[in-house]
Amino acid sequence: MQVTVSRVSPVVVNLRVELPQERVSSELQKAYNAVSRDAQIKGFRKGKVPRPLLKQYYGPRIELDVANNLVSETLDAAIRESKVETIGAQPKIDTVDPFADNKPWSYVATVEVRPEISEINYGVLALTKKVYVIDDHDIDGVIHEKREEHSTVQTPEPMRPAQKTDSVTFDWDLVLDGTVMPEFAAKGRTAELGRGVLFPEVEAGLLGVQPGEEKAIDVTFPESHSRKELAGKTATLKVRVTALQEKILPAVDDEFAKDLGAESLEALRASVRADLEKKFAEKSADELKDEAINLLVKAHEVDVPPSLLSQILQQMRQQMVRGFNMKGNEASVLDQILTPEATLRARAGLLLTEIARQNGLLVTDADLTAAMEEIAKERSVAVQRVRAEYQSEAKRQDLIGRVLEDKVTAFLLSKATITEQSTPTHTHDEAHEAPAETK
Repeated sequence: MQVTVSRVSPVVVNLRVELPQERVSSELQKAYNAVSRDAQIKGFRKGKVPRPLLKQYYGPRIELDVANNLVSETLDAAIRESKVETIGAQPKIDTVDPFADNKPWSYVATVEVRPEISEINYGVLALTKKVYVIDDHDIDGVIHEKREEHSTVQTPEPMRPAQKTDSVTFDWDLVLDGTVMPEFAAKGRTAELGRGVLFPEVEAGLLGVQPGEEKAIDVTFPESHSRKELAGKTATLKVRVTALQEKILPAVDDEFAKDLGAESLEALRASVRADLEKKFAEKSADELKDEAINLLVKAHEVDVPPSLLSQILQQMRQQMVRGFNMKGNEASVLDQILTPEATLRARAGLLLTEIARQNGLLVTDADLTAAMEEIAKERSVAVQRVRAEYQSEAKRQDLIGRVLEDKVTAFLLSKATITEQSTPTHTHDEAHEAPAETK
């Protein structure tokens, strides 16, 4: 077998594979003999049909089968002999020569290959590490969220006008251009004021209203509204408040902390701080890794094999379709939007793989064992359960990929110049400012 390599592009090569005449003739003879044993041609017994006649009747089918078998039997060996590193799609057979008596036979396969990346410039890795500062306001915000989760509601005694955080139950009729539209009426709807779930005009209009009162509120619907009858129109909602309940938050004290599993309020605050510090340390590490990879990608023009780009693009498209409940034909128009990001992801993957190869970064059994032990610790389950989960080859390869990425990231950071920058977390939501009593 003789293999000739010709490069079509940095990521595509043609392999011309030539097989000796002796092997081709042998395979053809075997195929004709097999057909001859069962061939039924008038005037000849089975197994006695001359080859020229077999060729006349069955030649195209026999030669196609032989060609397919020869390609299947030799292509992998030809790729190994050519020393090209394939990536992405299966090789494509472009041309197959016709069989000729007493002559070698050849075919041409097009394969996608990993691009050559000769040198990595680590000098571009000037990084800024955000050191997130956790303050009392962040802790207050988390505790306030926990109070919200454990809140109760009750009817105010005595009754009073509605205010933010109250849950208001109401009916409404919609009037458009002087006509009541019964199909848009609502009955028994409940909403918490201040959550932003209602139109701003309705939210503002319900503040200060008591049960039993009725109020007319003008609402302008957006042009993009799903109901064409209302899109871009201004209508009047005749709202009748039927009930009002106020939210009761638990007091912030040691008893509240004990309800949440802490020994005291002080211990609860310490636990919240530790959780926030861990959360933002992980966020900082992820951001630093992303910055390093983005700088590398920008500094290295790496050609991307078409099928690899297509594979990543398809994965991103499927995620978008699931995330936004889009139909397949609608999602296909996303390709132009997603292609730049898919290209960056492909280049990043190629660069990280090359860095691992150039620096001998491998994933050992000990690395996998440590990773599974860490997973078991995070999930609070036995490590044997995690090992069982990663018995499948697909799950194992996924874990290997993640561990290798962590190793490459650590290597990159060891080559980087890192400047630390104190950064506020901005975890609190000003729209739901924690009361002073949580402090």
